[in-house]
Amino acid sequence: MQIEDYKPTAPAPAHVEHSENTSTLVYVRKLRQPPERVWAALTDAEQLPKWAPYRPSRNLTETGAVSINMIDGSTPEVYESEVKEVIPNEVLEYSWGESLLRWELAASESGTTLTLRQTVENPEWIPPSAAGWHMCLDIAEMLMDGNEIGPIIGEVATSYGWSMLAEYYGKLLGDKSDDDNAAEDSPEL
Repeated sequence: MQIEDYKPTAPAPAHVEHSENTSTLVYVRKLRQPPERVWAALTDAEQLPKWAPYRPSRNLTETGAVSINMIDGSTPEVYESEVKEVIPNEVLEYSWGESLLRWELAASESGTTLTLRQTVENPEWIPPSAAGWHMCLDIAEMLMDGNEIGPIIGEVATSYGWSMLAEYYGKLLGDKSDDDNAAEDSPEL
């Protein structure tokens, strides 16, 4: 597949957990690859920029300080981050700007159930984050299958269905009082 042929996959299950000062996106994705392969995609400094909006200064396989260089915009940004928890092939947690990312992997009959928990202070970041991670994980899954098409990040993502996904996840994860059926209406992708 070439990048111009990419279309987002069907939306994945997601919900939001709220606490007093933060909101956490809980995004669950079924991947066909085994946990060891998914772990490598999540932690290897060479693989991450092929599907994610950043490049870490080192592999994310040990706790401690790490610089995360954003590659999704025209202005370079570097976050001084910290890998907080590492359980190989099971849990990876690190700070990313003002967010906390926690990746949980569980072996399944068909590969891996990947649960991403992104904790943010501003709940308005949740729907666009869900849309972004959706597309990133589509690309990661292709990469793990040996089909590297490069990341679809930043402004470029709007040409590949990001806006439609953000709208869908906004209805799914936002205030549903205006439309009780919003979560049932998947976008036509």
